[in-house]
Amino acid sequence: MPGQLSAQQNDEAVSKPSPARIAGYHADLRELGARIKAEHPRPFRVITETDFDALIEREVAQLTENSTRADFLWAMSHVIASIGCGHSALPFFNQQNQEISITQRFPAKVRFHAGRLYVTDPMTNSDSLSKGQEIVAINGISVPQLRETIFARITADVHLPTAKDLATNVYATAYLTYALEFPERYAVTLRGQAKPLTLKPLNEFASDPVLSPLDPCQEELCYERDETRNIGIATLNRLDYYGGERADRFVAWWAEVMEDLTTNDRSGLLIDMRGVLGGSGNAGSYILRHLTDQPFKFYSANSDKRGRESLFLTQEPIGQGYNGEVYILIDGMTYSAAPHLFAIAQSNGIATLIGAPAGGGKSTNDGKLRFTSTNEDVEYFVARMIFEVEAPELGIDEGVEPDITLTYSLTDTLDRTDSMRDRAVDLLGIAASRL
Repeated sequence: MPGQLSAQQNDEAVSKPSPARIAGYHADLRELGARIKAEHPRPFRVITETDFDALIEREVAQLTENSTRADFLWAMSHVIASIGCGHSALPFFNQQNQEISITQRFPAKVRFHAGRLYVTDPMTNSDSLSKGQEIVAINGISVPQLRETIFARITADVHLPTAKDLATNVYATAYLTYALEFPERYAVTLRGQAKPLTLKPLNEFASDPVLSPLDPCQEELCYERDETRNIGIATLNRLDYYGGERADRFVAWWAEVMEDLTTNDRSGLLIDMRGVLGGSGNAGSYILRHLTDQPFKFYSANSDKRGRESLFLTQEPIGQGYNGEVYILIDGMTYSAAPHLFAIAQSNGIATLIGAPAGGGKSTNDGKLRFTSTNEDVEYFVARMIFEVEAPELGIDEGVEPDITLTYSLTDTLDRTDSMRDRAVDLLGIAASRL
């Protein structure tokens, strides 16, 4: 568990917690468990109730007189992640991240790639570390063991590893601080080196943007015309277009896409949806309805009837459909409504999925409510409804797999380049040229 906080943090956090506060930690953990049982539609999809209750009591037992708020948040993360629901969680890792002082944070920027940990920026340790070096252990704990500890605290539908892999990199320095129990120092073992290197603490830190600065699309919605290959490239970084002006902008943007495809007789369309964390099922259906000349079903009978009524109806095509080749580019940083779109597109032969496995499948939980723990005022969400799309070939506990698998290269991970997109464009161009 995370250790004692440093003197740089506020007096309340540094001082030894009172017995009443420890009792509050215990009560809030049990309250979390009770709320999950009361509100969630299927809390024991991937864990039994007996094991869930036992996990809570183990975490309670570990919160003792020397435990900090960081310990408590780490325990909360473990309990809520155990049910395997991507919509039930503490909001991202923000509350946990706030508990880390600058000198406590793991003192180098790192990213996981194919289960291994690489330095992307040595920061204050440029005299001993270099970009691209692989770390195999920290403070004597192997990277696979650290990754397993971190994964147990990250929420994802049915614990899909693809969803957790990319999420880990967003908060890698914070996750490592927690997984290593807020150590007084960090000693890393590099591949090919037997002797650990003790790192110097940070004196400043700023997180990298989630969206790579090298990404050609820095807006929510973009459209590019590749005249050489005669294809269009539509990029969505968001899908949360539920109504009002935002929905109007989305509809206008998609009209521009369709106008270019038809007017210029484009042979292919790449829809890049990597990084879409969810959004509107109606927006997803709206895209698909323009790409097919056949009706399709969206929500299955297993979906909560409190969902949007229009998505239980047969989805009728808009226009004559698109006759060119359609590829949808996906990866593990795609959740909720995004994998729903992928599953329907794949099941109905509307598009070819290309990229890495999605971070979700055809069946998810949402309709979440925000709660605040009684004693520590920790915010968290609990899903209350099941939403499942009509894709008979896909099991409810399976993630959406691409038809054509591509992977990020190590260079992509280190430099935040995007060979996956380049390869997808090339393959679409080849396929489209055959039409």
